[in-house]
Amino acid sequence: MSGKNFNLEKDSEILKINSPKRSVGGPYVVVYKNVEERWVIVALNWEKEPRLGIRWFWGNGGNPFSSANPIWLVIPSALTNSILNGLPLDFEFRNNLDKFFSHEIDGNKLKPFKN
Repeated sequence: MSGKNFNLEKDSEILKINSPKRSVGGPYVVVYKNVEERWVIVALNWEKEPRLGIRWFWGNGGNPFSSANPIWLVIPSALTNSILNGLPLDFEFRNNLDKFFSHEIDGNKLKPFKN
């Protein structure tokens, strides 16, 4: 279940979406989620390069969806800073994301932001 009935409260469930497996590493951490509008942004690797991915959780399967599997829409690297700058992120968390995107740390070292 990856649409309107998907439980967005559990980051661990969100992070289980890792398709297409041959291209996606991670996802490693939920960067931001809007439960009311039902979308999530994650940090992942795409073809071994750090990227953001976004997905909407609505309808029967959400979007994007391919070959009966929920997948992430991978955001081009040129848009990463613009998107991150528009999100209300904790300074320390944002700093770690910047290190991930500049290859200073591996995705497995990213820690979710805790309120």
